[in-house]
Amino acid sequence: MKQFIAYLLLGALLGVIPPPVPAQHNQNSKHTAQEIEALKNRISELEKQLQTVENIEKMELQAKLAEANAKLVNSEFEKFERKLKDSNDEWLRGWSSWFLGVIGVFVAILIGVGAVFWFWLKSQASRLIVDRVEKSLNGFKKALTDLNILKTQLGVLEKEHTFSILENRIGWPLHDKHHHPPEIEALREEALLEVLSDERYDDELYSLQVRCEAAKVLAARRSPKLISSALELLNSVLDSELEIDFQSGRYLEQIANLCSFINTEDAYKGFAAFLNRLLTENLEHREVLLSVFVTPAVYSVALTGFKLNLGDSVSILKLAIPRLEIRQSHSTALNNLARYFDIFNEPEGIKEMLTSHGTNLPSEVIDKCLELLQKHDSEFVENWRAQNTTDDAESS
Repeated sequence: MKQFIAYLLLGALLGVIPPPVPAQHNQNSKHTAQEIEALKNRISELEKQLQTVENIEKMELQAKLAEANAKLVNSEFEKFERKLKDSNDEWLRGWSSWFLGVIGVFVAILIGVGAVFWFWLKSQASRLIVDRVEKSLNGFKKALTDLNILKTQLGVLEKEHTFSILENRIGWPLHDKHHHPPEIEALREEALLEVLSDERYDDELYSLQVRCEAAKVLAARRSPKLISSALELLNSVLDSELEIDFQSGRYLEQIANLCSFINTEDAYKGFAAFLNRLLTENLEHREVLLSVFVTPAVYSVALTGFKLNLGDSVSILKLAIPRLEIRQSHSTALNNLARYFDIFNEPEGIKEMLTSHGTNLPSEVIDKCLELLQKHDSEFVENWRAQNTTDDAESS
């Protein structure tokens, strides 16, 4: 390449130089030799320059070759690196899967063994707990049984004590709470109710007397529980075939009267049902029972119904009027009965009171009945006044 360029340059120079003239050949031979020498020098310089250019080109080619080789090496290295990485990844996945499998099997074995051990331990613990609980429960049951025995014994002693206190206070005004001595105030309601319901004493009359005292204390305290206990006692008397003597009847009547202190719906319904039994059932010794219980039952139903505004017992009260026992001390109760009939628009009940008992009624009760009837049936009032005036004149 270098020689070709040198020859090319030399040809170009020779073509520029004109051909020598024979006449001047000798003159210029020296000059020509100098030019040739100059041209050689020039060519030598050009060769050096070409050599330099060639060296530069070689260096550039070598650089490019080195760069290409470097890229090739890098490419091969990256390819090898990828293969190596893929191979490592595959190896790692394989070993990881194997290791995880081994670990999974080991964990499964541990879990299985642990589960078996846990169930065994749990069964042992459960059995131990059951044994201990059973022992504790047996001990608790025994303690509870002992406690119930003690409570029963204590209840018996308390009832005996209550009975004894009431026995010593027979005849006291126990229906008034303000007259209760400290030993009566200390008596528990439950103990009083047990005495009221107690039937274990051989002397029935004596038992009734003390039970009546218990009812007085409960009535003074306005205990609603008096109603259920008293009605249980009174209904048991209706179911009994034994005849009531005068003294027993007096105590039973007093217990029924004491219930009028408790004006609750249970008292109203309970005594209305009790009164209905008295008047409608075919009871043993019916007349005696009617004479003892009708009057306090009527007064209790009328008073409670009046206070609670309950009027569904009008018919049974009207049916009971001829059976009432009229006393001067019953004025307030009889006035309440008349007002009950008036409030629930049942003037026939008031007329029945005047017709059945007439002048046997206390005078203030008669006046009250006539006053209430005046707005319902003024003609009846005039006739009743005229008839009783005539009867009074004839008797005088």
